[in-house]
Amino acid sequence: MQASVVDLRYKTKAILECLRRRQKVELTCRGKVEGVIMPVTRDSGLPRMAGHPAVGMWNDQKEPVTEMMKRLRKPRFHAA
Repeated sequence: MQASVVDLRYKTKAILECLRRRQKVELTCRGKVEGVIMPVTRDSGLPRMAGHPAVGMWNDQKEPVTEMMKRLRKPRFHAA
């Protein structure tokens, strides 16, 4: 299916129905294809959050999260 940017606004329901039927939607602007909207699949190839290097990087911290956030958010200089 092809849909213009105006169709995204006024025919959203029809576009969503096409995606539910596992059809791709080509997004056009002034008659030129600008992009493609693909239906989501179970294994979409997106990386999982558990595999991200930042997950678990604070495991060795003994300070409670609330105290750490207070410490990090405090002002740099104290008014005298």
